[in-house]
Amino acid sequence: AHGDLIMEVTETLCELLEKEKISRKELADRLGKSKGFISQLLNGGRNLTLRTVADILHVLGYRASLTPFKEGEQRQESNVIELRTTYTPPKSPEVIRESFEFTIADGYPAKAAMVN
Repeated sequence: AHGDLIMEVTETLCELLEKEKISRKELADRLGKSKGFISQLLNGGRNLTLRTVADILHVLGYRASLTPFKEGEQRQESNVIELRTTYTPPKSPEVIRESFEFTIADGYPAKAAMVN
């Protein structure tokens, strides 16, 4: 179950990079990390933390809100991650701050999807 969520988040991040026409190298520069570190994150070779997801979304000009739902239930429109541009981020990695909101209710794992 958690593997599905990690895959969905990773795929969403890759889609956003493509949509914003930002290379992994440029993302690494914005985050103050190496290109290898970013490649490992997006290829599943390194642990993708909520803080890292928040940092990546922040430098891309997005934020996320995640609402969980129980296994076996259908996701409803109100339960979908909403990604939207909130501002044009500075290119300086020193200005990164958390912009990812994560909520879990009843101890059930959360799932997410990108909304266009």
